[in-house]
Amino acid sequence: MIALVAGCGQLAATRPRPTRSPSPPSVTQLVESAANTFMSQMVAGDYRAQWSELAPPAQAMWPSEVARSAFLTAKFQGSAAVTGYQIGAPTPASTWVDREDPAVQVTGAYAVPVQVEFSSPAQVLPAGVAADYSKLALMLVPRASGPPLVVGEGPSSIDAPVIVPPSPPAESASVPILMYHVVAPFPNPAQWNSTYAYDLEYGLTVTPSQFAAQMAYLSGAGAHAISLTRLADFLLYGLPLPPKPVAITFDDGRESPLQNAVPVLRSYGYTATFFVPSGLVGRYVTTLAGTNPQHYLTWTQIDQLAHTGFWIEDHTLFDNTPLWGLPSSEVQKLAGQTGAAIAAQTGVPVQFIAYSGPWPFASATQSGPAETTLFQELAQLGYVGGAVDARVDSAAQATGEIWQMPRVRMNPNEAGAALGPWLS
Repeated sequence: MIALVAGCGQLAATRPRPTRSPSPPSVTQLVESAANTFMSQMVAGDYRAQWSELAPPAQAMWPSEVARSAFLTAKFQGSAAVTGYQIGAPTPASTWVDREDPAVQVTGAYAVPVQVEFSSPAQVLPAGVAADYSKLALMLVPRASGPPLVVGEGPSSIDAPVIVPPSPPAESASVPILMYHVVAPFPNPAQWNSTYAYDLEYGLTVTPSQFAAQMAYLSGAGAHAISLTRLADFLLYGLPLPPKPVAITFDDGRESPLQNAVPVLRSYGYTATFFVPSGLVGRYVTTLAGTNPQHYLTWTQIDQLAHTGFWIEDHTLFDNTPLWGLPSSEVQKLAGQTGAAIAAQTGVPVQFIAYSGPWPFASATQSGPAETTLFQELAQLGYVGGAVDARVDSAAQATGEIWQMPRVRMNPNEAGAALGPWLS
């Protein structure tokens, strides 16, 4: 090839430069491209196309491809229709844990922040949930060949924040919600200053061996532990439940379930919900004489639970004041502020509450004007439902009673087989 070199009054010969192959895309570029594809399909409502882009652990969370598509189609419509999205830069993430099965963990994932744009965000219920969809993330796992796969689905996840539809279906099912408090050796009478105080603590206690036997029974019977969010997905949208569903809850925010129950739960792949009174976090409560000891979870422990397969929900400020009949300002103080404090600490929305004190009626199906007013106030604070402590245990869950979900109180010295009649 001959070229004229400017400024030289002569001809010079040049050799052709070798053609360079384009650099292969980096891992972060591949992750970002896969995230954009996945979210573009969500905006288009093409949920079936997303199925092949899910990693096997993500697919396993759903009843089926068809059930997933039907659920997401029903959830994201009307005011909650997804009209756009924004994603942030991918970053290497810590281990991803399945919040419905803490035994399932995936390493080497990348987190991609996602903000979802709704058709009418101010009308999406409950109040404030649209903002929760600006704080989610997709989790993708690179592969040796092919685009990265989605393991954490962010806004389309089965455990994404609950959106309440304008006209929920009338669903019902038998789902026992087990109510635990203390999982520890029985209290030492010498450490309690009265028979009443000792009897109260004893009545809240299930020993570690008893708890282990109960979980072993559930596992042997084929029970599947689910979150309250997963239960709401069924009650509000009809997403099929797994066989023999059961929800496991711990009231009061005590430290002992973390020490003695969580390792057992992990061994069976069982998730659980911890109802925490935010005013007691990190406290060691005793009388002035050092009796009646009560240890509570710290914020560090709560954050650890929230990011390793468990759920943190609200149990009011100090778990000592029933909410029904209180002025709205007191409900805001005792529930709204405590739920916000938990969400701010963990980065995970709080959408369920366990009411302080016994339910005012024998059965969870009963309620009055004060309770109805409370439900409306809690919805305005971003809650979706509530769990009660009624005198009559029940496993009957229904869409119309999501604010008064009954539970099964777990008492001392109950054999694992005692749970048998509660399993559907």
